[in-house]
Amino acid sequence: MGIVLTMNNKFAAMFAVAFAVSSSVLCSADEALPLIPYASSNQGISVTGHAEVNAKPDIAYANLGVVLQAPNQDDAVSQDATKADAVKAALIKAGVAEADIKTDYYQVQPEYDYKSSTPVLVGYQASNFFKVSIHNLPKAGVIVDKASQAGANQVNGVTYDLTDRTQVEAQALAAAVTNARSKADLMAGVAGVTVGRLLNLDETGEQTSQPRPFPMFMRANAAAAAPAEPPTPLTPQDIVITADVTALYAIGYGK
Repeated sequence: MGIVLTMNNKFAAMFAVAFAVSSSVLCSADEALPLIPYASSNQGISVTGHAEVNAKPDIAYANLGVVLQAPNQDDAVSQDATKADAVKAALIKAGVAEADIKTDYYQVQPEYDYKSSTPVLVGYQASNFFKVSIHNLPKAGVIVDKASQAGANQVNGVTYDLTDRTQVEAQALAAAVTNARSKADLMAGVAGVTVGRLLNLDETGEQTSQPRPFPMFMRANAAAAAPAEPPTPLTPQDIVITADVTALYAIGYGK
């Protein structure tokens, strides 16, 4: 019995010495090694970044159409074609390049009278729409009016845009990333930590937007009826390019 007690005491003493040595080593390591940022794929500082860049448009798009009805199909097609040719000629005379006048929509369809129980064919409708690219923005209103005076009785709207968005989109995206990092620095500073390495970065949401088109149905008919009126006033709006990102940064605990 005395031998067993001696052995137990011996092992207990050895364990106490080993624990003391290991604790001393750990404490020394903690004092000698700097703290490193904690990096994890599911923990850290998660932020969103947003940016908007305004740009002056350099092109306008007008959707102009000729819609005519006639008792028979051949007359509807012929009359619509004559008016559409006149509209195209007026656009070219106003300074629009022929290459900037594209057919956007063409349709010929029957029209019925549904007042009775049995639909009755009453004629045909022909529709011919052009998408017109206007580079001379100050003349956009004049160009639309000239088309209306030549026979364009439908103007679905005028929109403004950039011929090349690449550079402005890159500026917006870079600004969104900068915005995300600024938020991360702010949050980390308030929390008493630092921002570690970037763990994840994604582009999210719609990157671009543009002003709504100008509705011009009634103005187009008025211009056709009264060509002596002042040109339709069209004022270009800035194109707003937006970018959104989400970023995840590791949390740093040391300087």
